[in-house]
Amino acid sequence: MKKNYLIIGILFLTLLFTAGCGQIVGQIVDGDSSSNEEKESTEAKADKDSKKSNKLGDYQIEFSGEVIEEDGRFIVEGQSNLLPGSRVVGEVIVDEGETVFSDTSELIEEDGSFYMDLEHHQYGDAEIVIRFDFEGVQEDEIKRHYGEKGQKLEGPFIYKHETYDGILNKAEVKLNYTSGGGNDLTLKAPEWNELPEDYGDPRVWLEIDDITEDGEFFYVSGRSNILEGSTIEVSYQYNRGKTQIKPDGSFDLKFDYEYLEDKEIVITFEPSSWQWNEIEEAYGSTGQKLIGNLVVSDKYNTDKQYIEKRIPWDNKSAKSSDNKGESDDDSNETEEEADLEETDEE
Repeated sequence: MKKNYLIIGILFLTLLFTAGCGQIVGQIVDGDSSSNEEKESTEAKADKDSKKSNKLGDYQIEFSGEVIEEDGRFIVEGQSNLLPGSRVVGEVIVDEGETVFSDTSELIEEDGSFYMDLEHHQYGDAEIVIRFDFEGVQEDEIKRHYGEKGQKLEGPFIYKHETYDGILNKAEVKLNYTSGGGNDLTLKAPEWNELPEDYGDPRVWLEIDDITEDGEFFYVSGRSNILEGSTIEVSYQYNRGKTQIKPDGSFDLKFDYEYLEDKEIVITFEPSSWQWNEIEEAYGSTGQKLIGNLVVSDKYNTDKQYIEKRIPWDNKSAKSSDNKGESDDDSNETEEEADLEETDEE
């Protein structure tokens, strides 16, 4: 009888041990399974996040693809994340931006792709422009999604532009084509500088990065804290040019070259001279809000003032006092002060 109790006891302990091991193994397996599921979930989320920016309809607009020269045509094979049915316009612009040589209007496909066939201008330089805007025809659902004025559009492809309906946003790709060859016709985002901390401040500053000439034109590039879309002008004796400030405050000016001695390149910004309403509001309709060492009062109208940047040019190199990083006060030194300094040195 005692022997039977002993056997039963041994069996009972064996069962308890087996059950305990099974529970431990189950916990380990369940833990591994839970860990694997959590890992897979994290990877799926990361993959989803990485694809988020490419999702059709995102407000952060993207363009990619290339332009191919083929049989007297420009063939655009592009990709975007615009909603299918969005209308995009392609243009070949010549004559220094004055003439649209060829254009087309296309709709974005279901996968975000688009195809354009533009006539090639054949000779000289040109600019190829691809844009998505709200100045032309767009379906109502497209306008509702991105905003009637494109106000929801975001990213490096976005520019402001003026229309009869006010200031609108557009998404645009610009490609410069030169007749000399070696053109990069890839659709890609421009590389903007970071916005200055004092962007839009009435204490305006202008910095010149480079000045060159090729015997036919001057080329001036620089940076500022002036609002996007503001028009600035350049003059060199009787040679003049103008451009608009880019989204990051930078600018590029091109104007006729002429050999002159002891003359300065002068860049001006006049808030009262055909500027957008929001620019007039920021700086004053007569420039009355402008402050700083670049402010000049109009000699014909004492109620009006504007910004003036004077840059010495010696016809030999683009390196002036301004390019060496000296202050705007120094770059605006008058010719009389310069003559006095030379006299003192002698």
